[in-house]
Amino acid sequence: MNPIRRIHPLAGILASLAVALLASSAVSPAAFAARMPVGASALVSGDNADIAFQANTKILWTSNGPGTGQSLGLGMEAGTSPAITALAFGAGYEAAFQANTGHLWVVENGVGQDLGLGMKTATSPAIAGLELGGYEAAFQANTGHLWVVQNGAGHDLGLGMKTATSPAITALPGDGYEAAFQANTGLLWVAPNGTGQNTGLGMLTATGPAISSLL
Repeated sequence: MNPIRRIHPLAGILASLAVALLASSAVSPAAFAARMPVGASALVSGDNADIAFQANTKILWTSNGPGTGQSLGLGMEAGTSPAITALAFGAGYEAAFQANTGHLWVVENGVGQDLGLGMKTATSPAIAGLELGGYEAAFQANTGHLWVVQNGAGHDLGLGMKTATSPAITALPGDGYEAAFQANTGLLWVAPNGTGQNTGLGMLTATGPAISSLL
């Protein structure tokens, strides 16, 4: 499936109808979302969390909770998982995933973009919303190196990763970030704002770390 074919021709009309109906309280967000056809714009209701996942059709879906699943019509690489983050200043969400072309794609509020960056087979990206707006993503490139992407611009950190592992990333105060990953030596490395640091801690084969900033 071509990831570019994603928007139903009636998406704009349906989205406008959704706003009108919800504003008048004619139907609940969950009820309306359950009736929406595949390919229409996703609805965000109340304070519910946005969820991104690879459906059993190998298509990227989002959900705001029970009864609100929405296909974005974007094909994903089998055996991989998307990442999603909230954007600052109420700007919605940004998701990242490995498309069925092997490229890294990002999705801002339902609109997909091919970044043209090749990913390693069977790996998944990580993404974090930055304090001052935008996002930072991390992924294992098809070269085996750790790459980061800030708002669509990719940068090779030149740090080798273990095959079949995926990095983690978190935002730091002041618009910075820190990534964590399993190096090709089998050791845990971190990369605050792009500078690699070896922790000297051994990791189990085929595993990836998790990371969070401490406020």
